Amino acid sequence: MNVKQSPLYPGYLWRLLLAAVCLAFTFSVSAGERFDHGLLWKIQPDNGAASYLFGTMHSDDPQVVNLPAPVQQAFDGATGLVVEVELDEQALMGMAGALLLSDGRSLEGLVGKALYQRTLKALAAQGMPEFMIARLKPWAAAVSLMTPPPGEGVILDLALYQQALAGGKKVRGLETVDEQMGLFDSLSEREQLSMLRDTLNNLADIERQLDDVQAAYLERDLQRLLAISKESMQGEDPLLAQRFMKKVIDDRNHRMAQRMQAHLREGRYFIAVGALHLPGKEGLLNLLSERGYRVTRVY
Repeated sequence: MNVKQSPLYPGYLWRLLLAAVCLAFTFSVSAGERFDHGLLWKIQPDNGAASYLFGTMHSDDPQVVNLPAPVQQAFDGATGLVVEVELDEQALMGMAGALLLSDGRSLEGLVGKALYQRTLKALAAQGMPEFMIARLKPWAAAVSLMTPPPGEGVILDLALYQQALAGGKKVRGLETVDEQMGLFDSLSEREQLSMLRDTLNNLADIERQLDDVQAAYLERDLQRLLAISKESMQGEDPLLAQRFMKKVIDDRNHRMAQRMQAHLREGRYFIAVGALHLPGKEGLLNLLSERGYRVTRVY
């Protein structure tokens, strides 16, 4: 099935996942220098065919979307693609619905007139229509401001998904939409307000950090991504940010490592997840190494 981009999709859905790359903080140092650099890794079980683990950035920038030759070769040779969540029409609709208030309340009613006007001005400058802004959950408004406005291209994750379908590859997801969106909905209204206020107060720094994130990604510098993440925690409520991002990265890493076992045993899968899920003691590379897989950098 060929999945078309929804008007909401490029800017207001995968923004949530890009936010994890921009904000996440890992509490332990990386597991040795061998996992500090590189985006494509060969995952070899004791018996059977190897698979590949690739760190993505949720961007439509051609520098990100156009795969380097070693990555394209690994993708082409795979019989299946594993992504964080399958990007079919039902999943996209579920993501879109999760951003919006569904109980009749409005964003202005939740955050107050002054904060709403600041939010409205900032999001309108990014091209978001007011009718949508008025219905956003506070966390969704904050996340939308943490990432650049949508471009005209196809985001890397969706590009991989579409290529896999066109090539007749099996496509599997590691998580459900409800699991991903539930991380944000688990924030209390007070915590969501804090997140939104802090984001508005630091828009200039966020823009700089986004540039730094892309530069580190293109250099395949996982350690630099961790450093940027740590820097981004110094906001209005750093303890809240650290607790939440532990859920977004570390806890999800353990869940994804467990769920990819069947695919790794079968072999010949290309597994694509956000790059910040790769490094660190709680990162996927170290977790898979601890499970007995041979983990080798390819690119």
